[in-house]
Amino acid sequence: MATQRRLAWLAVVGVVAVLPLGGCVALLAAGAGGGAVAYVENGGVANFYAYYPTSVTRVSAASKAAFGEMGIHYNGEIRKSPSEYLIEGTTTDGQTAKVTLTSMATDVTKVNIRIGTFGDKPLSLQFQKLLSQRLGMTASPQAPTGVVLPQASSQPAAPQQPQQQTIPLQ
Repeated sequence: MATQRRLAWLAVVGVVAVLPLGGCVALLAAGAGGGAVAYVENGGVANFYAYYPTSVTRVSAASKAAFGEMGIHYNGEIRKSPSEYLIEGTTTDGQTAKVTLTSMATDVTKVNIRIGTFGDKPLSLQFQKLLSQRLGMTASPQAPTGVVLPQASSQPAAPQQPQQQTIPLQ
C-alpha cells in the first residue's frame, strides 16, 4: 500500500512538473500519470481466470447468459482454434469485456476474463460468480489433476507480458 501511495505521489509530482511545458506535452504527461496510478492500483493488467469441469460449448452459452445478467452487450464470438473461443462484449460504461474460453480437456474449460484496459476485479468476480451459478458448479483456481496444460512455445522469449492473476474463489 505504501508503494502504491509513493507511485501515485510521484505521478502527481510528474504531472505538476510538466504543466509549464505547454498543451500537448502537459496533456500527454497527465494521461501517463493517471494511467500509471490506475495500473499500480490494479496490480498491472489483470486477466482473471478459473477452471470449470465442463465443456467449452456449455461454458460459452453460460458466459453469454452471464453477460446479459450483468448488462454487458454481447458483441460476438470468434472461434480462434478448435479449442479456443473469444467472446466479446461492451459494458454499460463503454468498457470492453473479453472472455477467452480454452478447452483443456473434453470436460475442463479455462475461463479467462478481462474487463476494461487494466481489468476490473469486482466485475470479473461478479462474472465468475454468475457463470458458476449458470453452470451449477464451482470453479477452481487450478486445473484439475491429470489435465495436460498447453506447452510454452519454442519461439524466442517475447517481452515480458503482464502477470495474470487468479480470481480468489470464495
